[in-house]
Amino acid sequence: MAALTGTVGYQTPLAGKRILILTTAAPTTASDTITLTLATHGVRTIYAIVPVITAGQDADCATIYASFSGLAITLVTLNAAGASATDWTAVTTMLLLIVD
Repeated sequence: MAALTGTVGYQTPLAGKRILILTTAAPTTASDTITLTLATHGVRTIYAIVPVITAGQDADCATIYASFSGLAITLVTLNAAGASATDWTAVTTMLLLIVD
């Protein structure tokens, strides 16, 4: 499991919450983590997360899933056959979050 850095790409208010878009470094393992902080990302609570592969999607890295616990996000990548991804060449991701 590798630790990635989430960079705030965009944020906007949403009825007491915020939509936060993070751009991230390329995944490097089948299970990577990103830990948000109040000081760096301005996040206290994550309510929802939608991960997206923005470039490099192919048979070797076809799908991405995300889960979270507190402010720690786990990204899991799978190949086209549904097994753990093993090649992330040119893969970049984006995370759309609802936070406060």
